[in-house]
Amino acid sequence: MNNLSQATFVISLDVELYWGMRDVVSLNNYQKQLEGVRQAIPALLELFAKYKIHATWATVGFLYYADIDQLQKNIPQQLPSYDQPKLDPYQYINTLKQENNQQLHFCPDLIELVKQYAGQEIGTHTFSHYYCLETGQTQAQFKADLNAAIATAKKLTLAQPV
Repeated sequence: MNNLSQATFVISLDVELYWGMRDVVSLNNYQKQLEGVRQAIPALLELFAKYKIHATWATVGFLYYADIDQLQKNIPQQLPSYDQPKLDPYQYINTLKQENNQQLHFCPDLIELVKQYAGQEIGTHTFSHYYCLETGQTQAQFKADLNAAIATAKKLTLAQPV
C-alpha cells in the first residue's frame, strides 16, 4: 500500500483570457466564459487559502499589461512566423484598438491578487500564448517570446515567473 503522507498533489492553472481561445472561438461566443474568470480566480484563491492548497498560475505575458497601448509598446523584435496566420496573436492585436473589451484580454489586477496569497506561484505560459509545435516558427522566435515573458513579469510585478 502507498504511503499517502508522501504524495504530492499538483495544481497548475492556465491564465490566458481570450489569448488562449482567439483562434478557436469568436469573442462574442466566448465572452461570458471570459467574464467569469474575474469571479473564478478570487473564488479559487479563497478556496486554496482555506485548505492550504498551493498552485501555479501559468500566465500569458500579455495579461500583465493594462491595455492594448501598453502591450504594443512592449512587443518583442522577433515575432512568430506561423504558417497559419490565424495563430499569430500580433495580427489580432491590431484589431483591438477599436474594441471596448480590454478586460477580456488583460488582467494585471488578477495577477497582483494571486501574488498576495500564500502558496500561490506565478508561472509563465509564454508571452503571447506561443504555439511551440506549429510549423513556421523558429527557436529564436520562441526564445524571444520567453525572454519577453520573463522581462514583463519582472518589470510589472517584480516576480520571476517559473
